[in-house]
Amino acid sequence: MPKKDTNTTTPRFQVVPLLAQQFIRDYEDSVKQYELPQQLELTEHLLHVLGLFRHYGQNEQDNPYEQYKEQEEVLLKRYGKTLKPYRDKQFYKYFDFETVLSEKDIYSEVEFNSLTSDEQGLTVNEIDQFIKVCYNSLYNAKVFLYLRMDPVTTIPASKETLAVSTESDKDITKARQLLAIYYLLKAGFAIEHRDNHSVSAVARFAHLLTGTRYTNLQNSDIYKKYSLMPHYKTGVQLIADLQFIRPFFADLNIQDAIKLIDEEIHLNEKKQSKK
Repeated sequence: MPKKDTNTTTPRFQVVPLLAQQFIRDYEDSVKQYELPQQLELTEHLLHVLGLFRHYGQNEQDNPYEQYKEQEEVLLKRYGKTLKPYRDKQFYKYFDFETVLSEKDIYSEVEFNSLTSDEQGLTVNEIDQFIKVCYNSLYNAKVFLYLRMDPVTTIPASKETLAVSTESDKDITKARQLLAIYYLLKAGFAIEHRDNHSVSAVARFAHLLTGTRYTNLQNSDIYKKYSLMPHYKTGVQLIADLQFIRPFFADLNIQDAIKLIDEEIHLNEKKQSKK
């Protein structure tokens, strides 16, 4: 960003547009270092983060910082050293609304220190404007990224394609279906069958969703498997199942489920590395 003339003071009405422009520049500079799939993932990550802070300051009980830190840590563990171009932009400073105007050079040090403590931070209204502008810009960027992707084509059925389809269906095992149901219920409705819901109630629901005939719980293979979820399998087998179901949640941008799945993958990879 060009060095500002310290003899002039940035008018307050320009603060939000300037800050949003800087955020978008940092976003564009960071994602251009990645391939298209990673560009999409980082864009959706930042959209999710902006969503966390959307109602900041309107509810004293609403503190998104811990969730934000957890999401960033998951991203770091997934990307490792390749996350450096993103990390170098220090996006976390944009969400420290008390110091962001100084940290991101909207005000020079002299200007910032001449302001009252109330003027140094963004107001609730300014935060809301900043989040909205950035969110809309990144949403549009996401649309353009998807428009660069190759289309998913539908091929007329033939003996060859039917064979491929049948093989793909075999990958959707009952265990993977139940694992997906487990994370859907836990992420979306905080339903953990061993804590606050009976296994039998969830198992009956799983019978419905999987289209499996139900007789009684004593003879239910689903009941036996679901009671052990998410650890019906362990090690590399569980990791494979988690990696299989993850894209289905990513397609729907169910971030809470993705976070839980990534944490479980990381935990099991760590266990494997110690063997």
